[in-house]
Amino acid sequence: MIAKSLLFFHVFLMCFLVASALPLEISAQQTSQIRNLNKNEDYETIQRAINDASVGDVIYVGNGLYNENVVVNKTLSLIGENKFNTIIDGGDSGNVLLITADNVTVTGFTLQNSGLVLTVGGVYIIHSVHNKIIGNVMKNNQYGVFLSYSGGNSITNNTIFNNSYGIDLVSSTDNIITSNNLIYNNHGISLSISISNIFSENNVSSNLVEGVLLSASTNNVFSNNLVMNNTSGFHTISSTHNYFFGNNVSMNGQAFFISASSSNVFSRNNVSFNNYGVVLGASRDNLFSGNRMVDNRNSFRIVTSPNNTIFHNNFINTKADTIQKPHIIESVNSWDNGIEGNYWSRFNETDENEDGIIDAPYVIDEGNMDNCSLKAPYTWFHIVTDTKSYTVDVLCNSTISEFKYLSHEDNRTDSLSFEVSGDTGNVFLRICIPHSLIEPPYTIIANHVTSLHSRIVHSNGTHSWLYFTCYCSEYKPTVISLSSLKQPFWYQLWFWTLIGLAVVVIVLFFLVIKYRRTLKQQEKLIEAYELVLQRKAGNHLKATRASFKTDVTRRKPKIKLFEKKYNLKIRPHDSFEEIIKTAKFKKDRKKKKSS
Repeated sequence: MIAKSLLFFHVFLMCFLVASALPLEISAQQTSQIRNLNKNEDYETIQRAINDASVGDVIYVGNGLYNENVVVNKTLSLIGENKFNTIIDGGDSGNVLLITADNVTVTGFTLQNSGLVLTVGGVYIIHSVHNKIIGNVMKNNQYGVFLSYSGGNSITNNTIFNNSYGIDLVSSTDNIITSNNLIYNNHGISLSISISNIFSENNVSSNLVEGVLLSASTNNVFSNNLVMNNTSGFHTISSTHNYFFGNNVSMNGQAFFISASSSNVFSRNNVSFNNYGVVLGASRDNLFSGNRMVDNRNSFRIVTSPNNTIFHNNFINTKADTIQKPHIIESVNSWDNGIEGNYWSRFNETDENEDGIIDAPYVIDEGNMDNCSLKAPYTWFHIVTDTKSYTVDVLCNSTISEFKYLSHEDNRTDSLSFEVSGDTGNVFLRICIPHSLIEPPYTIIANHVTSLHSRIVHSNGTHSWLYFTCYCSEYKPTVISLSSLKQPFWYQLWFWTLIGLAVVVIVLFFLVIKYRRTLKQQEKLIEAYELVLQRKAGNHLKATRASFKTDVTRRKPKIKLFEKKYNLKIRPHDSFEEIIKTAKFKKDRKKKKSS
């Protein structure tokens, strides 16, 4: 079957190339026409038109064969009449089209026969940004398109074949390469020391060596590409934090060949009919999740590559000569996430507790085992609401289709609906539902009338894993509706959290006010008390002074009689203040003696 598919594919490509080449011989006989549409002037060569152009001009090139090596050194648009019949031929020397300016648009050309030395190509972009290379044919060049130290460029809808390198990026950032056909090159796409580029919906097939080669590159995204019939589909060397998702990688020697690379993500790729699905060498901390691994001669080969995480993948083998169990040398990796692992089509053990997880672990070797292997293939559905997007994970031993999310504001109900079809008999489903999409408790109805028994088999506070069974008819699909009543906002945790915080703030506010009032009252009482003490102290001193004065007056006649009788002279204190000073002096002298 594979051989027939390959034969058909090669015949189709050859027919396409022959059909594409036929108009080229005719176009060489046509009279060329090169016009600057802004100046309404004609030119004999494309280069003269560019040299005479102003910034922003549009140069239109009619069908014909142009033997030139063109340099675009100013911002302009270069538009060919027909990408098969408007041909710029580099004559096997130098670059066919060299772009050194920014914001250049090139569309509608065949760019062929550059020199075959390094760093020359059909389109060579150097130190340049925001150019658009759209709808061209690049063939028989060293590089179909070569970007060097360039960023923000768009390479779209081009056919690139029979080059040493189809598209090559060196030290280039933030470029978008999409919807290109890269076939029959030595290397399809190559990146070196390049960051944050996006490659999507490209056909990278039948290249002699690699379909896609990454070297010392990071944060690049490869999505929804067809990578087929290459020696290596994706080959990563010393590259980190790249993302590969939604790619169809089939009929290659190795679908993913990962060498000395870490922290890359491989998700939801279709990996089928390759000699090796994944080869890991000296690589760690990579994530493989949600991939469909179908009938590869060998599913995984892992050599000295620890700490990789591999779960939610479907290993499906229908052919007898395919090896499902991974081949592992000196590596210990995680084959589940603690909740769910992988589906192994040749591992048919029991699930007695009916939670969708096989009771026994899938043992690969002593250090590698899937402790949560799945009873049915894993699939996922993407739900987009007005504000967010969600992923709903599903295990089902039948086919699920028409997966929809509905929100009914009139009766405050959220629901998921889908159809289950396949072989007649009992069908089980295990669904992981984000609470932020639909909160428990859940109600499940089959064919709009029959309520199904279901139970939550696992919950982590943000998601619930729900398990239930239903009967599938052979005549028409079973319609399943999973719903939950929207709780009023006063039932929500966030509402009561806000209420609690508001109460705490109000109580603290009144306590602060009460404290400040009490403090002010205490200050007033202290001031009044100090005033009373001052008054009492003043009155007491005044009374003592008056008493002293009265006593001195009363004693004066007695002192005079005593002096006369004993012939002595007595000097009494004349004032109360002198007595205080004398007492203080005696007290200080006594302290000195005691110390």
